[in-house]
Amino acid sequence: MLLPLKSCVFNAKTNQVQRPNILCWTFTLITSVVDVICAGKRIFLQLLLITIITNLHGQEANYFTWTSDHYRIISNESQARAEALGWKMEAALKLYNDHLHLDLAGLSSPLNVRIFKDKETFNSYLEEIVAETQADFVLVSFSDPRKNELVCFDTLGKKFNTSLLHQGFMQYLRILAPDSPMWLRIGLAAYLENATYNTDKRSFVWKANLAWLETIQKIIAGEKSSHKLGIPELTSLSREAAAFRLESFYAQAWGLVHFLIQSPEKKYNRIIWDAAAALNSNISMANRKAFSWVPAAELKEDFEDFILSLKTFNTLIQVGKDYYSAGEYSQAAASFIGAMELNRDSNKPYYYLGLIHYAQKEYDQAEKRYKTALNLGIDPALINYALGVNSFAAKRYTESEEYLIRARDYDQAVYTEKVEPLLKRLKLLK
Repeated sequence: MLLPLKSCVFNAKTNQVQRPNILCWTFTLITSVVDVICAGKRIFLQLLLITIITNLHGQEANYFTWTSDHYRIISNESQARAEALGWKMEAALKLYNDHLHLDLAGLSSPLNVRIFKDKETFNSYLEEIVAETQADFVLVSFSDPRKNELVCFDTLGKKFNTSLLHQGFMQYLRILAPDSPMWLRIGLAAYLENATYNTDKRSFVWKANLAWLETIQKIIAGEKSSHKLGIPELTSLSREAAAFRLESFYAQAWGLVHFLIQSPEKKYNRIIWDAAAALNSNISMANRKAFSWVPAAELKEDFEDFILSLKTFNTLIQVGKDYYSAGEYSQAAASFIGAMELNRDSNKPYYYLGLIHYAQKEYDQAEKRYKTALNLGIDPALINYALGVNSFAAKRYTESEEYLIRARDYDQAVYTEKVEPLLKRLKLLK
């Protein structure tokens, strides 16, 4: 979901707010003037490009530097942090170029990425060079392109990789395909930003990003009909026009890219590859060539049907629960497995799959699912009660007693009344 930010062009010389210029991609450089171009803010990040004409003030000797084939990493924390981020950026570049196949010979010098150990030092750096602070990672452009840099800060959880992949993709495109169409640039950035990083293999693995799915489904279904863009309009929208409908533009750009790549129809896959192949061409020519293979009405119908057929994690969980309540266990299991594939870090699919195995008297499988849910942070009182009931049914009475006592101890208010009758029965059975 896009949360609009106050957009402005800030003149650091006069401290005067000028006319907004949102989602800028290339700029006319004005000598001795620092222009800060503020864009909209997404759930996870803001799309922002800062153009700086002055030279960086500060001593590079205070930083640790690590250089790879395509990146120069600058860290204020340690050499190890610089190296680790360098490998991650090389993996990100491979992810980008596996989709676009651009000529990396166009990188005449390494891409700079500056990483700070926390947001406080990140903002101190930005205040020093542009007298501004920012909520998320930013691309900084100097009059000397070799000094351009992606500036970021360490943060916990998934958000770091999401912001890094998104803004890193913008940095990559700005050098190798600066005139790429807005829909392709934004759509691909959103499509790729949910990838997960394998530290051991030093590689990113693509993972579906369904953050925009509910928004685009509402647009297609007519709940937000005023936000709907036809495919010809979407693919020809300028950055200025996109700025006035950021949420709907992001959602529909992501949706179109996701459809073109993930569709089982090769004719649609060809559209995205033709668009990528024409990135260095005239934008209108690139769009015309890419979309010339399929009649417009057919493309629109298939695109909308495809998007409406997709389900979010929460939808799959709810559908699975409905099937489970109706006793339709195979359909319920399919929904929960689908949810698990979307988010393997959630305990919910494992817990509900455990309930299905229990209902089908598959007690060993139920126990495995429950324990996985426990490891993923589910309520320990709930899962110990489920394990206790499961062990009781499997006639493992000693285990059952241990689990049930734990459940009661974790939450006496909820589980004492449920556990005591079972404990009394266990005493008679043991």
